[in-house]
Amino acid sequence: MNSHSRRSARRIFGFAGLPAVLLVLFATFAAPVQAQVVVELRVEGRPASEPIQAFVKVTDGGVPVPSLDEGDFTILLDGEPLTIASGDVTLPPSLDPTQRVSVVFVMDYSASVVNQFRDEMEAAVNGFIAEMVAGDHAAIVKFNADAGASVVTSFTEIDDGGPNDIALNTGVNSDYPGNGTNMADALLVALEHLGTPPSALPSGPKAVILIGDGSNSDATASVEDVIAQANADSMPIFTIGIGEFSGPGRLAALTDLGLETGGAFFPAPDAADIEDAYITVGDLLNNEYLISIENGITDCAAHELEVTVSGETASAIFTRRTCDTTPNPFSFTTLTDRAPGSGATSNTVTIEGIEVPAHISIIQGTYSIDCTDTFTGDPAEIESGQTVCVRHTSSDAFQTDKTSTLTVGGFAATFTTTTRADDGGGGGGGGGGGGATGLLVLLGLGSLLLARRRNA
Repeated sequence: MNSHSRRSARRIFGFAGLPAVLLVLFATFAAPVQAQVVVELRVEGRPASEPIQAFVKVTDGGVPVPSLDEGDFTILLDGEPLTIASGDVTLPPSLDPTQRVSVVFVMDYSASVVNQFRDEMEAAVNGFIAEMVAGDHAAIVKFNADAGASVVTSFTEIDDGGPNDIALNTGVNSDYPGNGTNMADALLVALEHLGTPPSALPSGPKAVILIGDGSNSDATASVEDVIAQANADSMPIFTIGIGEFSGPGRLAALTDLGLETGGAFFPAPDAADIEDAYITVGDLLNNEYLISIENGITDCAAHELEVTVSGETASAIFTRRTCDTTPNPFSFTTLTDRAPGSGATSNTVTIEGIEVPAHISIIQGTYSIDCTDTFTGDPAEIESGQTVCVRHTSSDAFQTDKTSTLTVGGFAATFTTTTRADDGGGGGGGGGGGGATGLLVLLGLGSLLLARRRNA
């Protein structure tokens, strides 16, 4: 079996290097004994203006099931059956020579990753490239904070071990010195390269495959920025966590990037797991049926899609767009001429324009949802239509501002109090004493005048 045939066998059956006779024996004799249909599903539900894309992998006894058509799939959307036509089902690349895989490998070259996993990371990417077939396309993006994020090798067509493959291998193995992590910046570079490749990419699955530890401490972009862009482009991101990926915030970032873009997250705590993760991603991209589902859903609620094949069902939860949690602008009136150290409560504002409960928090003060007697400084959630008030104690000094900042969703408003000017009486306590002294002086003058009038 030549190298191309081995890749084709791997692409269809998930095996590499097995003799053809053994493959036939496995399909003929082993499958009936151990046959077990397994359905795997991932969903790309965004953008809301495009059809829902259901990617379905079906295996029987571990072997991908070929030649399924619209009649083999039963689809439920939020429990309601859907009718799909023949044109709604696209065969996987393993069965359709017009479908080709195009991927961008995004590789973490921060010191913590390179010092521990560089060889395994590069070997796994090169192994993925070796299993791709002629007509597939691959590109390489590398990143660290010192060197930035850049396309090391732009999209290149696989040519079965020819000069194109060698160029890709050279890009994978090249040095990229530096330290620090700017993961989100690199992912945006990869998405931009997918959107504007040097030449048109073939029809078929497209994806970003990230390998890294999930740190984003030195990036200018956020994970949320990447998710929003990937969903706008309808582009899945597959993440492979290596190194210290379970650290604070890192696991959540890698998981969210995968699940919220229609991709997946694969933890790879050991070196051997890295290659396994790449094999799994390649198997999905090469053997998934694509079912395009036209619908009128444009809300931000969570929806459930169920796909059944041969009595086996897989389900996935997806959303069509991000819910709006930024309220309509609101403001608090500034209070002036306040007594130093006195309590002050803002005017009442109504929160409107959010689709789901939004996060609410305050800095330097307290707030009350529905403006009751209960005020708190702890974060919580507020719903559209509810009111809120802010309270704080004004500054202890004269002619001084005190400001509280209330944030609801993505909008912040301030409540400010300004204390009155000093009246010259030496402060709040001294002023009281001066007033009493002045009263005594007036009473004394009055008595003196009265005495003079009597003597006259």
